[in-house]
Amino acid sequence: MAKKIVGKKAVDLTIPENFLHMRQDILRFADLDRNGHLNNVKFFEFCQESRVSLFRAVGAHDGENGRAWIIATLSIDFIAQAHWPGNIETGTLVLKFGNSSLQLGQGVFNDGRCVATAEMTMVRVDLESNKPQPIEPVLRERLKMLGGQG
Repeated sequence: MAKKIVGKKAVDLTIPENFLHMRQDILRFADLDRNGHLNNVKFFEFCQESRVSLFRAVGAHDGENGRAWIIATLSIDFIAQAHWPGNIETGTLVLKFGNSSLQLGQGVFNDGRCVATAEMTMVRVDLESNKPQPIEPVLRERLKMLGGQG
């Protein structure tokens, strides 16, 4: 199901306008499988690039202040095939904040048409101890400004 609760309201991950953070990519011929459509592994790569782009935009990328993000869960729903030539846009937003974790929602769009949605739970950890650490208040606020709530 593509509708998820963000804060107290539902957000539809299949609608590109619901994302304030979008990453643009170009499909390459090498991204195709033998059936001529986007290889399923590439969906995860586009989601990763969008997620990393969001974290870098708010100063929350790995290694900053001795902290990093670790993926605890990751799921993707394939909705439609994506074909080459074309473009991919991947939107990312925070669905929910925990103390040291957050849940992200993503939509993957091929020339404006939703082809997949994804969700993941990420945990903020200390690089030295590898233990969960609270998400810094400034990062929480910056992530909220780019579409996250909670």
